[in-house]
Amino acid sequence: MMRGATLAALLATGVAFVALAQQAPPMPGMPPPAQPNAQMQQAAAGGPNCHQTHTALSRDGMAFNAEGEILVRASVPDGVRLPGGTLGVYYVTGGDDHGIFLGKPSGNRWERGEKVLLDGVFDGNAVDPDAVNLPDGRIRLFYYKGSFVGGAAPSPIAPFYSAISTDGVRFTVEGKVFEIEGGTDPSVVVLPDGSWLLAVARAQQQQMVVARSTDGTRFETVATLANGGIPELLVLPNGSVRLFFNGSGGNGVPPGMVSRISTDGGRTWRDELGTRLNHPGFAADPSVVRLDNGQYRMFYKTADQACEQANRPAMPPGAPAGAMPPGAPIGPPQTFGPGQQPLPPMPGGPAGGVPQGQPKGQPKGPPTP
Repeated sequence: MMRGATLAALLATGVAFVALAQQAPPMPGMPPPAQPNAQMQQAAAGGPNCHQTHTALSRDGMAFNAEGEILVRASVPDGVRLPGGTLGVYYVTGGDDHGIFLGKPSGNRWERGEKVLLDGVFDGNAVDPDAVNLPDGRIRLFYYKGSFVGGAAPSPIAPFYSAISTDGVRFTVEGKVFEIEGGTDPSVVVLPDGSWLLAVARAQQQQMVVARSTDGTRFETVATLANGGIPELLVLPNGSVRLFFNGSGGNGVPPGMVSRISTDGGRTWRDELGTRLNHPGFAADPSVVRLDNGQYRMFYKTADQACEQANRPAMPPGAPAGAMPPGAPIGPPQTFGPGQQPLPPMPGGPAGGVPQGQPKGQPKGPPTP
């Protein structure tokens, strides 16, 4: 789900702490970028290129155990069931290829996959992907559109769009579905009654905003939650909705992935005690998929703090989401919002992977009994 970056507050794209020398090779079948300019070369060193995607597994959706790193230079992951039933992950990468990609498992590892096209274009300003599987087999992709590349003018009002696809790669843009000042990172689910629920982050305000829609094309705010992080919605088998986000576990529990739950369609929420996942270092942007065997897989982002510190431009106080400071290199802004600073970096473990034959993911709509 901005599910692209970040707990960098205004990073609409999102910290195994891996050295830059371990960055993944160029995309298979993709030609090298043609003569990138100096600004883009500088931007490529930071942003999502400092981020990694990991997975974790849970039997009950409450206690997740880390499985390992699956992709480097991959931010704001969102798990999705692809046509044919395999499990994929949308994510955002940076530099000259800043934008949304679709990664896929291959054997016991993950491949970086393909660029996602919106109306036939790879849009570097479209980030924070969040996918919903529709009953007819199509995929509806929600995303935040900022001002990261191509001289796009920044705006304090963050727009969110949806697009539809039959193959998970080529999407037709449907239009704007929601907008709010300072928003990023949408997460969307379909409720058992057929209505749609959206959550977005407002990092500068440390809020999460929840909105509803009858058909998924236009959302209206129903709740504003304080002390929030990057949200992820999940419909539970009993019809309740769990909201995962990065935050404090409370009562002396270390920061990690925490959750709240709603039994009235997202209008009111209560905290669930403890943490859902404890990661040794900064972790954010959770995406949770219910598997066919009843277990749950979480995709989430980590970041190399040294890489972040070395490459992010300074942001002026109160800058709008997606904005760049004057004279900064083109690329996603790198700044952490209040209460969202990364923990000290930890050594990264061996690169992991979800093994071949992994359970297929369930759609993000009402779960199958």
